[in-house]
Formats: sequence, structure tokens, C-alpha cells
Amino acid sequence: MDRVFGGDRVPARWSEVVRERRGAGQTLFCTDALTVTDIHCCEDRTGFVGPGREDMYGVALTRAGGYLRRVNGEEFFVDVTGGHLLRPGDEHHIAHPAGSGDRSTILQMDARYFADRFDRRPRAPHLSGARAVAVDGATDLRHRAFVAAARRGADVFELTERTHALLDGVAGAAGQWTVRGSCGPATAKAHRRLAADACAALTAHPEHLPALTLDELARTVGASPHHLSRVFRAVTGSTLTAYRNQVRVRAVLHALAEGGPGLRALAAAYGFADQAHLTRVVRQYTGAVPSSVRQELAPVRRTPARRAPIEHESSTPAPHRGPG
Repeated sequence: MDRVFGGDRVPARWSEVVRERRGAGQTLFCTDALTVTDIHCCEDRTGFVGPGREDMYGVALTRAGGYLRRVNGEEFFVDVTGGHLLRPGDEHHIAHPAGSGDRSTILQMDARYFADRFDRRPRAPHLSGARAVAVDGATDLRHRAFVAAARRGADVFELTERTHALLDGVAGAAGQWTVRGSCGPATAKAHRRLAADACAALTAHPEHLPALTLDELARTVGASPHHLSRVFRAVTGSTLTAYRNQVRVRAVLHALAEGGPGLRALAAAYGFADQAHLTRVVRQYTGAVPSSVRQELAPVRRTPARRAPIEHESSTPAPHRGPG
């Protein structure tokens, strides 16, 4: 549901800018550690507005338009080629010399996730206090694909994994860290074990997958969500979301083969948005729609064939009939 930025519910960073309904936002998804919001800013004042005080850790990425931002005295223009970091306590001003109508995505996260990506990795000297970030084309596409998936109604597990992948791309583009292309034997063995543990956790109880979050899965295997997501893909060549969908589809196929409930009930049982969503995913992974799969996998019920009466042998010899 759209949330107009005005009144007590408005984040502190927007309080002055949106006092006269200067924009609106929509929460795309939310977990205990992550909140992602789609921002439509209607501010059109060309001079700086502020100051404001930041109250969260996060990243703001721009999808359309642009604006001028000043953070702790550092001034930079934010447009569709990048975004900026958000840190609690930052003093900021904002101006719109290019006019209103910019669209952004705010990825708010807890301090652990932010520090792991943006504070604990070696940084280039010129980035020591920087807030502006530039993203490459692949990361920008990942950003837009995330928003599209959220609008399509993708579940929290998929959106969480997409968020971590997006943040990895932003952190890498910002020069904070890079993913190693190779590792030693001990690390490779540990990575394979971690991926195997994740597979075991996902396949143990398919009926519990709808309620399982990426954070919970990560806690189960003793890793952070983004580390688990990266390692799993590196080891298996598949995302956790794709593997989870494979497990769910196979559970549905098993239920169909066993003469299970209707498609609507199966969709609800295995966490699909509705019957149409179940149909799309099953067709994506099998090339067939569930109704035809049910017919193909249904156990054969043979009706006993009508048999001719059995002529019982008699101990009395039949009379001899000669030719004639």
C-alpha cells in the first residue's frame, strides 16, 4: 500500500522535504533485517533543502531522474548511474536542479549487513569517507529486476536473496570488496559442505518451505545470508531461490502422482501465490502444465476385463462323436 510521506510515520530524513506532500513511497518487502522501499519524489525546489539527519543504514539507488545531495559537506549529483550510502548521523541536504519526478529504491538494512559490505573490507583511499556510489550496467539491471519481481508478487525468500545479490553488486561496484574467483582446498571443501547443508535443510521438509526465510536458512547452516547465497551459487551453479523452486516443484509432482489434492490446495501448501503461479512455475521447470502432469502421473486404474466362463474339466469322458 502506498504511504504518503507526511506526519509521524515519515522517516526523519524526509521530514522537511515532504511536509507539503513532496513524495510518496511503497514498501516492496520487509524482514527483520531488511526493508526495501520504492520512492517517488515530487520535490521540485532547485535550492538545497535541509539539513536533515540520517537515522538508518542503507543504500539509495536511482531508477529515473536525478538530484543533488550534500552529505557531511560532500556534494555530489545522484542519477541513474548510481546512488549513495546511508549512515546514521549523517547530516544531509538535497536539491533538485534537474526538476522533480526522480524514482529511487531505498534498501535499509541492519548494522551487521551494512558493516560486512561497506565497513570491513579494504577501501581505496579516495573512498574513505565517500557516500556516492556508481553501479555498472549489470547491477542496474539487477536492481530493476528486483523491483519488477517485487511488483509481480515474488515471495520473501526470493526477494531476500535478490536483495543480497543486489547489495553485493553495489558493494563491489563501490570498490568495497570483490568476490574471489578461486580459493584454497580447505575453503573449497568448507564451501561444498555449506552448500550440501543448505540442500539438506531445504529438502528435509518441503511442506515447511513456504514459511522458511533466507535468514532462517542461513542460521540453520551457520552462515550469513549473503555469504550462503554467494557460496551456494558458486558451488552448485544455481541460486538458492531456483533450487528451492526445484524442490517445491518436485514436491508438487510427487503429490500429483500420489493423487493429492487440487491445484489450488497444492499452491497454498507449497507457498505459491495462487494456482496460476503454481502453473507457471511447474511449466517453467517441466515444460508441462500441472493438469496434464496429473494425468500423466496418475496411477493406472485397470477395470478387470470380462472373462469367458471357465469350463471345468469333468472326470467323465465326453461321449465319442464320430464323423458324420
